[in-house]
Amino acid sequence: MTSKERVLKTIAHQEPDRVPVGEWGIDHDHVSKIIGRHTYYRNRKDETIALWEGRRDEVVQSYKEDYEELVEKLEYDIITVDLVPPKGYVHPDPPRKVGDGVWEDSRGRIYKYAASNDSIVCVDNRSQGKEAITEEDIKRRFERLEQLDDSIFELVDYFGGKYGKEKAVLFRGIDIYDTLMGIFGGSQEHQLILPLLAPDEIKKMYDYAIAYNKKLIEHCARHNVLICMQGKDFGMNNATIMSPTVIRDIFVPLIKQVNALTEAHGMIPFFHCCGNIWAILDDFVAAGYKGYQSIQETAGMDTRLVKEKYGDVLTLWTGIQCETLVEGTMEQAEEEVRQNLEFLMPGGGFIFGSTNSVQYGAKTDNYLKALEVVRKYGAYR
Repeated sequence: MTSKERVLKTIAHQEPDRVPVGEWGIDHDHVSKIIGRHTYYRNRKDETIALWEGRRDEVVQSYKEDYEELVEKLEYDIITVDLVPPKGYVHPDPPRKVGDGVWEDSRGRIYKYAASNDSIVCVDNRSQGKEAITEEDIKRRFERLEQLDDSIFELVDYFGGKYGKEKAVLFRGIDIYDTLMGIFGGSQEHQLILPLLAPDEIKKMYDYAIAYNKKLIEHCARHNVLICMQGKDFGMNNATIMSPTVIRDIFVPLIKQVNALTEAHGMIPFFHCCGNIWAILDDFVAAGYKGYQSIQETAGMDTRLVKEKYGDVLTLWTGIQCETLVEGTMEQAEEEVRQNLEFLMPGGGFIFGSTNSVQYGAKTDNYLKALEVVRKYGAYR
């Protein structure tokens, strides 16, 4: 059975030969340890600096070479790809270093190094949010879409061409949230309150959001992608990030349309969503999602209960909690995986992976132990 056949069978809620394996993301410290060299793959700090310095092709080549080697070494069934900057990319305002772990651009925006996930983040973007948009604003978005450079699909094309017949290629760039909200700018707080203040203004972006995602979907369908996935975290530790009523009113209609487009092009819609999303899980199922990645138990999601309630309609992509990879021992990792295999394997509908990603600073050995346990005990009889 090929990896692709294995994934397709489990998504059909049938039992394949063994549990398929893959990751939404695995950060560069683990990749470097496994392949034995520096990588730009999910290396937020070094990639950011390289792009500021105009080294786009170096970054993308590293993504191709290093991720391919990782896929081969770990025998992943699922290959996860995303968009990249276009060829010839030049940062419009590259910040300059002004201190230890501090950068500043010409507009006075400050960027700082964040050790928690080894990234560089803008801590003072000076961007004024707005609550209304004009027809001219929307027109400019469509004009930019018409000029979209196909080189942003370089990873999609490369991995789809190399592995698309054999493995399950997953595109993680479906955009439900930013295609609606990005035009309004402002801080995260501004964008969280905006759905309450100006829902009708946000809905003006529906046509653009559909057109943008349709362009992505059509390209993916031509390049052997099997699964299209969106990754907005609509959950927090105790509840959804905004009212479930607001999510149903503004975002679920777009989700339904994008999922329908995905299926019409012969692909399968999945979602990644951290946090507590019990209040909207029925809505996501009704909107057409077939797979759920990032079942966060520390936020109140119970994997067993999700399996009981949704295991016949959703493929669950889970198996070991991120906290165990970060804080646990190898013995704890092994025990957790074995327990999860017992109740997640029956009837198919289960892909093994971390509950978010293999995060920067987690214990690589814990993750490798988890994979070892899946290979040993994840075979169907």
